[in-house]
Formats: sequence, structure tokens, C-alpha cells
Amino acid sequence: MDTDGGGGNTNGNFSSDVITLNVGGKLFTTTRMTLTSVPESVIGRMFDPASPFPPARTIDGAYFVDSNPTVFSVILDYLRYKTIIIPPDIPPGALQEQARYFGLDGLIEEIETKKLACRVRVNAGGTVFETSRETLMKQPNSYLAQLAEASTSEIFIDVCPKAFEIVLNFLRCGARKISPNTNVCTESIGHTAEVLGINICMESKKGKEYCKISWIDDRRDKSRFCNCKMLGLRNHRNVSSADDWLVND
Repeated sequence: MDTDGGGGNTNGNFSSDVITLNVGGKLFTTTRMTLTSVPESVIGRMFDPASPFPPARTIDGAYFVDSNPTVFSVILDYLRYKTIIIPPDIPPGALQEQARYFGLDGLIEEIETKKLACRVRVNAGGTVFETSRETLMKQPNSYLAQLAEASTSEIFIDVCPKAFEIVLNFLRCGARKISPNTNVCTESIGHTAEVLGINICMESKKGKEYCKISWIDDRRDKSRFCNCKMLGLRNHRNVSSADDWLVND
């Protein structure tokens, strides 16, 4: 590697080199000490003076890094201060992918923690709910989790807001209950869950093709159980025997 680091070092103290980076067309100025502050990372090895594989240089002498400059600015601040603030206009998933590209395992873990704790607004059919990203990602393979992963601040979903509120409460605490005075079409609960890829059922001991009758509707004088068809999940099957669908096997 050219040991002047873009800063004209002549005394062999390479860590103090001032380095100019061209990241996706935008220039950044930093030091080699910052770029190598996580020496075991990919970016740390790239700028190690002993590295046989330094980044390419542009005509003006800047090191070229083929990356998103907006996301890279956050990574550079992490290398400087070992803490991270994720701006609202940067999807945490995009930042995490670039951190993975540069081999910054500690940053990946910190992003994951902040990502889950981050508050997210969900506009469901015109009604806005506020919750945590962690709640929305309770079922990580669901469509809702994918939306939460990619969002920066607000998600829009075209579903019944009253049904979404029930599904959201289910994700928060696992409650399979329609509360008194809830003015919602029962079938819309299952429809909303299916649109979002959320499994609101409970598998019976008869097998995964059969669901327990685990939802309770408290809107009448006497509580009643709701089966899958009542919830609008017409492709689901409920077991016929009470011994099979009892909630506590």
C-alpha cells in the first residue's frame, strides 16, 4: 500500500495519516486510525498499511469505496465514536447490510438492538398506530416483519384498522381475545392476519393441519369460542373433539 495515505506521511506513523475517501462519488476525510479502529474487520484490513489489497485510487488520489455514501457516513461515525445514531431516512436493514459487507460484527449487533427498539408508526386503513419494530417482527417470516425491516418510520397497510388493532395486541402479548365493545367484523380479523402473514392460530395436538379453537369473543353477555371459519380463515381446519382442541394440552 502507498503509505502516504493521501496525507503525505513522512515519519512512518501511519495511524495519523489523513485519508480522503471517494464513496459513491462523495468525498470524506478521515484518518487511517479511524478506518483501522476495528482491525479484524474488512475495512480495517483494507486500510492496514501492511495490506496487499488496498482500495483503488481515483485520479486525484482519493481511495475509492463503492458504497452508498449516505449509509457510509453512519458507519464512519461508528468507527470514530463506537456508537451509532440511525437517521430516520436510513432503513436499518440497509445499514446492517453495509456493516456486514465491511465485516463490522459489533455494529451489526448494535443495529439489531436499536432496530428492534425503534418506534414505528403503522397506518392501517387510515388509523395510525405506534408500536415497536420488535413487536412487528415477532413472527420474522411474516409479510409484516418484512415491511418493518424495510421501513424507516411509517408503514401503510390497507386493512381494517379495528381488526389490525386486535392482531397488534396479539403480537404484543399473545392475547387471542376480542374485547367487549369492540365493533369489528369477526372475519376481518382472520383476513387481516392472512394479508400480513401472521399466524394467529394455535396448533392442536392432532397435528399442524388442525387448529385449536383458542380465540374468545367477549362482546356478548356470555363469552364464546371462535373457530377458524368464524375468524375468516376458511382454509383452516379445527379438530372436532374437545379433547383435541383444549388450550392446555
